[in-house]
Amino acid sequence: MKGRFGVWMVAVCTAMPLMGQTTAPLDQEVEPAPLVDAILMLQGRLEAGEVELAFDPVKGWLPALLTELDVPVASQVLIFSRTSLQTDLIAPWTPRAVYFNDDVYLGWVPESPIVEIAVADPVGAAAFYTLAQDPNQAPVFQRESSTCLMCHESRSVTGGPPGFIVRSVLTDRLGYPMTPLHEGSTDDRTPFEERFGGYYVTGSHATPGHAGNVYAPVMNHDITDKRGYVSEVDLQAGGGVLALEGRFDLSPYATPHSDLVALMVLTHQAHVHNLISEAREVGDAALLTVQRSGSLSASRLQAVEGAAERLIRSMLFSGEAPLPGPIAGTSDFVEVFAGRGPFDAQGRSLREFDLDGRLFRYPMSFLVYSEAFRSLPVLVRTTFFKRLDDVLSGRDDGPDWAHLDDDTRVAIYEILEATVPEFASLER
Repeated sequence: MKGRFGVWMVAVCTAMPLMGQTTAPLDQEVEPAPLVDAILMLQGRLEAGEVELAFDPVKGWLPALLTELDVPVASQVLIFSRTSLQTDLIAPWTPRAVYFNDDVYLGWVPESPIVEIAVADPVGAAAFYTLAQDPNQAPVFQRESSTCLMCHESRSVTGGPPGFIVRSVLTDRLGYPMTPLHEGSTDDRTPFEERFGGYYVTGSHATPGHAGNVYAPVMNHDITDKRGYVSEVDLQAGGGVLALEGRFDLSPYATPHSDLVALMVLTHQAHVHNLISEAREVGDAALLTVQRSGSLSASRLQAVEGAAERLIRSMLFSGEAPLPGPIAGTSDFVEVFAGRGPFDAQGRSLREFDLDGRLFRYPMSFLVYSEAFRSLPVLVRTTFFKRLDDVLSGRDDGPDWAHLDDDTRVAIYEILEATVPEFASLER
């Protein structure tokens, strides 16, 4: 079985001599990062008797998990591509539901014996768990490793460390993937018309449409030239779907939606989570070098700068593919997500949507508030914020930032100063 979510571990350092020079001193006292992820924290609360999970006769532990982990029901997206630990249960008539917040992803299929959980580990890379759907046993989360990592640890797909995967594929009529619609994982740079193959999607948009809601009427093994076959399929035929009634039994699911805007947010954050894990791995290696030798080599510093640069480009939506707007989902996901803030004194937030040409009004990722980002090594965060300051202040006005006009840079700068203390206290 493939362990793919298919949509789908800190150090104190001092000033570091480098090649006869001295880098900017780093704080000797680093704010403590959480030592465990959200699932281990919940397991500890369960074992201490601080919380109990109610078992639903249809959905099992899912509703209680959504509540305890603060994962909004409105984030539900539905995937009929046969991936993950639950491959044998997933099909166009029984899609897998995925729910998410800034740190946690839950995967659920009707009548499955397990709930799948993936979490952005604040002291490592992505961590994967299962929870048995058994009301006769106390809920115990089982850490998954080798099975999931067969797919979830890939240099070409997740960047190296264990991570999250969002792919767009054409499936056959049973939901088995035939061929990807583009190379690698889907992210903000993927053309809209190549996204969401293998997903149900509810929402409105202009043309060209996405590739959701479409699967081939044949069996995978019946097609030898799959690339040629895909070229003949109208991948946009499933666009503009506002309701899924009549396609499968919706009654077991938490909502009848597979919201288009939720899918776009999921696409963005899965990619950024992977870049955060990559940056953590690079930063940890650099700090280990400092602890052992008392200095930081040029190559290690360059590696940190490179990881921070890749993260900044993604979090500032550099190269974002234009969206055919206006775009709208079908659930209350936009309101629920945007309402989470935080907000500056003017009521502005990085969670505020645009949905007419680009995803967010202020294109700077909300994941700057996530536990995964805030627990990055201080060297990485300092490098990141200084480079971010270069871009937002206009000192770097190169073509990679052409999508950020002066007003947008100022707005993002002010929002960050009001809501991210570490950015506000940056030495400039």
